[in-house]
Amino acid sequence: MELIPLITLKKRTILDTDQKTTDTKEIKQLKEDEKIYVLDQDGIEKDKPNLCLFQNISSKYGLWIDSRPIDLGDVVDSFMAGAASITIRKNLWDKLDIKEIREITENNVFFEIDIKDADQMHEKDYILDQADGFVIFNDKDFIDSDNKYSVFLKSICGKNKTYAYESKPENINYWKNKGAHGLLIDIEKIEGFKKRWQMMQKSQ
Repeated sequence: MELIPLITLKKRTILDTDQKTTDTKEIKQLKEDEKIYVLDQDGIEKDKPNLCLFQNISSKYGLWIDSRPIDLGDVVDSFMAGAASITIRKNLWDKLDIKEIREITENNVFFEIDIKDADQMHEKDYILDQADGFVIFNDKDFIDSDNKYSVFLKSICGKNKTYAYESKPENINYWKNKGAHGLLIDIEKIEGFKKRWQMMQKSQ
């Protein structure tokens, strides 16, 4: 199970899980070249990605940027700013030509998936096949609320590498059993998750 620290950007600052401004001490404690998932709310909500901040930290860490690129130019900007991987939001799957992105980079392109779209998703198989993997932000309780969501999650995990956002270390095993490849974890919680995962590995 891959555990990836996540930072949230809003109003040009890094937020903690309570949506308050925090410092960068957690980032500085990460190992060099460690992968970081960047949830850029300025890009997602206002189409104003934090390109300068990406550039500042990309020299030391492997950035996976989720800033809702809306055209090929935005994708280029993200990769030029240091992204090793990007996430494309579900409402832009049809708009962005993945073949054009493949022509300019060999870096990974992930698709955000909303589990509540399970009924309609079978129509998108031809698009999903183009992704290097998937990202979901639905929580365990929502997925368990309807068996069709659980079935859909397993099918997605079986199709390609799937990463899920999670806030509770005790749910690691849930995602492992569903077939998730990794978890996205708020950076201030990453050490707790790593310790939990190590304990699980030792007990096997």
